[in-house]
Amino acid sequence: MSTPPASNELFASIAALTIHDVKNHLTRLANDAEERGDHASMHVALKASHALSALLCFYKSENHMLDPQIDAQDPHELITNLLSAHPRSAESQAKIQIQLVLDQAPQLWFYDNNLIQMVLANALQNALRFAHAQIIISVMAHDQELEICVQDDGDGYPQSVLDDTDSASSISREGTGLGLRLAQRVLSLHENAGRQGKIVLSNQNGARFQLFLP
Repeated sequence: MSTPPASNELFASIAALTIHDVKNHLTRLANDAEERGDHASMHVALKASHALSALLCFYKSENHMLDPQIDAQDPHELITNLLSAHPRSAESQAKIQIQLVLDQAPQLWFYDNNLIQMVLANALQNALRFAHAQIIISVMAHDQELEICVQDDGDGYPQSVLDDTDSASSISREGTGLGLRLAQRVLSLHENAGRQGKIVLSNQNGARFQLFLP
């Protein structure tokens, strides 16, 4: 017997509220772990919290409930907050150098800060997982677009991902496709002068993730 539509909607709403509540609990656990100096537990709790944030965002996007709060933001601050909000493990800190190239970044651009940071966090965690020794994060404005690039020196994206960058593909290279599908949805909601934001994946001495905001 099929489940009535009203029951499906009620379950989905309750699930979304539960995800939001658990996410907040995980963030508090991460803060407590940081105060104790337990960085390993903090890293695990934050990673789980960010994963639930992405799941909640995906739910909203699939149900046409994702309403970006686009405002004037500072791209320099975006990258600073990205690095501070997503701590690295001791192993990655010792192994991988993160280089920032922000000299061509504008002072202001218009976007939803939380959504764009979530997309970039996915790209950064992916780069940390596959980089050999270096990650370069660059920000620049050109052709009336803001480009944010996360480049690692790993083995690059599988050809299957580069050949099929639709909603079934995955930023994480080894995943369900949620990462890229959600990122594409988030970027498509950033529109200006008839142009939409976009994600471009390529291999150039490693994996290259480019985010473009109009």
